[in-house]
Amino acid sequence: MAATLDELLSEARQAVAPQIVAPSTVSPGGVDPLGLRQINFGLMDRVFPNLNNVARHVRPYVLMTWAWRRVRHILERDKRGGATNEAMRDFVDRIEPIYAWSQFLRDGRSDIPGGQALRKLLDEPKYNFGGDEWARRRDTRRFSTGLISPLNYGPSLQSMGWLIRADDAPGVFRADPDFDPLLDAFEAMMGKELDHPAFNRFGPVTVSRTDAERWGKIWALDKPRSIERKAAFARLGGELAVEARQHGVALARAAYADLDDEEADLDEVRSRMADASEAWEDGDARPTTAADWRVVQNRQVFRLALEALFYWTVALLGNGPRHTCSIADAFLSELGGKLPLTARQWLLTGDDGENPVELLNTLRAAFGDPSSLPGVIVASLRYCLNEAPAEALDFEAFDRLPLARARKEAERWGSFAPRACMMRIFETWIMAQHTYWCVGRGLADARNRGKTILRLRIVMDEGGWTQTPGTSLGNPPEATHDRLETVISLLSECRKL
Repeated sequence: MAATLDELLSEARQAVAPQIVAPSTVSPGGVDPLGLRQINFGLMDRVFPNLNNVARHVRPYVLMTWAWRRVRHILERDKRGGATNEAMRDFVDRIEPIYAWSQFLRDGRSDIPGGQALRKLLDEPKYNFGGDEWARRRDTRRFSTGLISPLNYGPSLQSMGWLIRADDAPGVFRADPDFDPLLDAFEAMMGKELDHPAFNRFGPVTVSRTDAERWGKIWALDKPRSIERKAAFARLGGELAVEARQHGVALARAAYADLDDEEADLDEVRSRMADASEAWEDGDARPTTAADWRVVQNRQVFRLALEALFYWTVALLGNGPRHTCSIADAFLSELGGKLPLTARQWLLTGDDGENPVELLNTLRAAFGDPSSLPGVIVASLRYCLNEAPAEALDFEAFDRLPLARARKEAERWGSFAPRACMMRIFETWIMAQHTYWCVGRGLADARNRGKTILRLRIVMDEGGWTQTPGTSLGNPPEATHDRLETVISLLSECRKL
């Protein structure tokens, strides 16, 4: 049994000399070191709500909707009013790995989750969807790699209206009757394959690799039919979509059209969406939602710039402890050239009209050239502070450092010399943010008996700020995926670009 706090304190009082303790079993880790990322997601919800970065294809929506209608078909056919929720869920949980198995057999690079988890299955001549091994696989997939899991297609299947939650039956759904013509067409496509036990009964069944290979060609991921495409677009950006997503999808389509280039890549579309109207070929075609999208990208730049500064600081402290003034001096020395006299001239005066996506790409590229990173960080912060709104939005919590708060604080430091301003940025936006979020999350984990992770990478000792023992630099930070790839993929499959 672990010692209580009182016992530990009593032992400490009685100690008369240092003693060797066991090595720590807590590993460093964690993401979002400054607690800035949640605002990114809130801003994305203003443009592309109810989407994520995984659910990029039409056919899985149809498949999962059909699977739940198939449950209803079995219940009505067999007059099984007493089927358990677990039996119904098990049936649907069986359909989705069969589908994933069939697609990975067809193309090992298929863009659906679960490839690594199903790798063993790819070499098996058959698989029994029953017993303890299946139950473990099923229960893991429900919350991780399964198509219907909360990390993948699960949330948008509900929010976009493909599935309706059954009353008083957790985890049980039904298909909207409006999908009957679509699902009838899907079953007609399946033909006699529907006679297989996997599609006709609850409980254990065996599926052969040959079956999966054959089905993989019939319900191929990249070949949604016209009726599927029509239903998907109606819920993505058409008349059945929520208004915000209608506007966001219209912006993506307008940007793609304004580029007038079938070879335009994702980043060109992202950039055009964030451009001011004068940068468009047809400024009148630029939807007003572009202003919201620009705010999304502004926040991307700000968050990545501060995480880049944190990353740079961790690397610097690998050479030994430093006080704040020494860190600021090291940073400013890498900028080169003569600095303005005041922070206001240095950070709060900038040119209008820059594209945040282009800055974001410059910031990403700077991780490959560390000597250029400080200059790009300063340029990024200058841009963001000059684009900052006067007030934070309702969901932009103060402790997440919204841009409006950052601007007000920078204005208070405006009369300082760049060195003094840089010291405030380090202590307030980097050190304080990092400590606050790491301690808060660590306490939450402890209360909930959650993960045991040492998130704190920088601490203060007698020599100044230093790396926490065991800290490694790790990979550079990355921009948050902004769901545009999902939208473009779905629009392409719906043939709406």
